[in-house]
Amino acid sequence: MNPINIRDMQTLARKRLPRLLYDYLDGGAFDEITLAANTADFARLRFVPPVLNDVGSIDLGTTIFGERLSMPLILGPVGSLGVLSRLGDIASAKAAEACGITSCLSTTAVASVEDVTAARKNPIWFQLYVLTEPGHHVELIRRAKAAKCRALVITVDCAIPAQKERDLRHGYTFTGKVRPRNILDMLTRLHWMRSVLLGPRLNFGSMPGGKGNFKRIMSKAGGGLMDKGLDWDKVKQIRAMWDGPLVIKGIMSPRDAARAVDLGADGIVVSNHGGRQLDGAISTIMALGPVVDAVNDRAVVMMDGGIRRGHDVVKALAMGAKACLIGRGYAYGLAANGQAGVEQSLDILRKEMTSTMGMLACTSVAQLGRELLHDNEWRF
Repeated sequence: MNPINIRDMQTLARKRLPRLLYDYLDGGAFDEITLAANTADFARLRFVPPVLNDVGSIDLGTTIFGERLSMPLILGPVGSLGVLSRLGDIASAKAAEACGITSCLSTTAVASVEDVTAARKNPIWFQLYVLTEPGHHVELIRRAKAAKCRALVITVDCAIPAQKERDLRHGYTFTGKVRPRNILDMLTRLHWMRSVLLGPRLNFGSMPGGKGNFKRIMSKAGGGLMDKGLDWDKVKQIRAMWDGPLVIKGIMSPRDAARAVDLGADGIVVSNHGGRQLDGAISTIMALGPVVDAVNDRAVVMMDGGIRRGHDVVKALAMGAKACLIGRGYAYGLAANGQAGVEQSLDILRKEMTSTMGMLACTSVAQLGRELLHDNEWRF
């Protein structure tokens, strides 16, 4: 199969991954209402295309925190990429650099921040979870500084672990054990076995416990690893520890966005954790406009959630985002074909964005605005 869109990459990922890993990647919380809304609401939002402008040369480039990106995409933090493909975190970061964009490494990555930054010429972003382990986030901030990470991204929407029923049925992340039926399924996925099972030993490079911590962390995940006491005061303390761009990820309300900027955030990621946390929350594209208005150019507003097409990115930019983070949109490609799969996914999105921009008579992302969107059913 020669994939021509992200859905094709998703199909390949489903074929190549053991079912429990595919469901971990693809699934959401409870009834997956928010997971579905993230994509469905992009489809509801329609363009009003102008015409008769010279679109012979289209530039997707943008600048975020002083870094020039070839297109307004960032590989968002996805945990455990190393279980999808061999050295998945490193492969993804290298793919991002090859395509002229940046990537954000998850605290729950298999690879360490040191190993990922060593594989690239340009710095990455680092996503911070504040864990129950005392002082662990302070050590992670120190390591991110030493690795010269460009931005620190604090995820603030998962202090309470959500019930992901697909994972619960498989026992994935709740027991730390692999059930016999899962083992049988793994043995049929030869591509995945060669890539991961026969590869280097898995280890969470930034989590507590050092080498050999994989099973211990997995066994604790269902009970919650995150600090339930994370609040605005702790974010303020982290702001004081980090002297580079600070991004708050998981903001959905205008009030929280304004407060985050007042506290010193340089960026906001409008995010509902890909529908993996609060089920029944509004989609991120619906939340985006009011957050953009509340921030009022005082910080860089980005978003993630539901992006499967290049025109989804264009809609988000027209709504006021400066860039989009993607998760599943590149992780499917990683599962399908490693680094080459990520690069192919990014190339697909680049071509779709370029095509959409041309049909909207726009030659740069700076020309995108809400006048290009039909707002009959939307309230900004």
